[in-house]
Amino acid sequence: MKKLLVILFALALVFSFTAPVMATDVSFDGSFRVRGFIDSNSMLQEGSSSTAYYDQRFRLGTVFQVAEGLKVTTRFDAMDGIWGDQRAGTRLRAAAGAFQTNNNIQFDKAYVTFVTGIGQFDAGIMSDLTWGTTFGNAEAFTPRLSFTTKVGDVVLNVHTIKNNEIDGLNNATGYSDRDEDSYRAAAVYATDDITAGLLYVYNRDTNDVIGLNSWLLAAVPALEPQVKMTAHVLSPYFKATFGDLYLEGEAGWLDGTIDVSKCNVAERVRLALVGVNGDIDVEGFRVYLEAKYNIGSSYVGGLWAFVQGDDPNTQSPENMLDSGNDWDPMLILFNDTCPTALGTAGTTGINMNNGSIYQIFAGTTMDKISIRSSLSIAKADEDTWAGATAATKYLSKDYGTEFDLEASYMIYDNLTYSAGFGYLWAGDYYKGALATNKIDDTYLLMNKLEVVF
Repeated sequence: MKKLLVILFALALVFSFTAPVMATDVSFDGSFRVRGFIDSNSMLQEGSSSTAYYDQRFRLGTVFQVAEGLKVTTRFDAMDGIWGDQRAGTRLRAAAGAFQTNNNIQFDKAYVTFVTGIGQFDAGIMSDLTWGTTFGNAEAFTPRLSFTTKVGDVVLNVHTIKNNEIDGLNNATGYSDRDEDSYRAAAVYATDDITAGLLYVYNRDTNDVIGLNSWLLAAVPALEPQVKMTAHVLSPYFKATFGDLYLEGEAGWLDGTIDVSKCNVAERVRLALVGVNGDIDVEGFRVYLEAKYNIGSSYVGGLWAFVQGDDPNTQSPENMLDSGNDWDPMLILFNDTCPTALGTAGTTGINMNNGSIYQIFAGTTMDKISIRSSLSIAKADEDTWAGATAATKYLSKDYGTEFDLEASYMIYDNLTYSAGFGYLWAGDYYKGALATNKIDDTYLLMNKLEVVF
């Protein structure tokens, strides 16, 4: 009898501790994908080698609904990497016949949300740099304090971001001010057919202003660089549906200053060596428009995007905005799905920070099959790059013409297989400054199996 009472007491004690946890409603969502790529010729040179590989990623999001109006959200990725990658530190490097398992879990999000009578508060590390349309987005996960409320059809939000905190941390000199912070306000108007928003950003960066701080510190380690950049950004967007016609667009303007007035004499001398003799103006401009018209289960459309380039003949950086890593208008050009640095003499990266795109596209859906094709022409805004002179400017602004074909098949409601083919007729931009440089076209093959739950 005594043993029975002890067991009952122990069970009651365990229940008393776990009852609050058991009351929490936990929900999960996520995905698992396996992808394969054949990258024919990213160097755009005759006879260059191709690259072929597989990668995978498991993603799990969890929401702990502690009480009505109170929840904690987390998300992590695991086993994310290239199959058999032998580079040290990679997540899926084969070791002793098995995948490497250490350092293969990465948490992206962990934040609390609570609703009050005046609005919703969020605090923690959460998704950032996503706004409006996909154009300009480059999702990252940063520390954030946010407040959101609604007035009629308008949603209002203010939040602050801590991008970098360097004050007195992990450095020998104990900097007094080497932070990077953003302060933002946004308003979004939404009805059934029209959504429109405006985002204002004030950014203050004293951490590593366009590399000047690191350059000064490396040259004169005993000094504490006093370079500061402040910038204002306005970004409006809209999405509208008029019957079978869908329109969307987004723009961004950046205007700012790099202040070197607090630099000491030695730092000013160093800056003068690279032509910096006073404060530097910074700017950026980008714009995107897309139209799509539905014809039954099919559609046709077109888009145009422009991102201001940087004129190397001026001291001011003029391309402080780009098209964003998350905006993938094509399979090869300006796409981070299969990241390659196109070209050798002239290169382009995973987003566009100098140029324009003109694209027409069409697609259809038949039962479980979806098909989309597009033809795109891309040109540079400036035909030179930072540090270039009149003698070393690019010969052409032509990035090239790209044709893409994509198809997907829904095997289950939550399981999809997709494949894509892209071909780039490379433009003379990739010849760089020499007309004698030889370039060649390239193509990309990709396929993906993804389950979403």
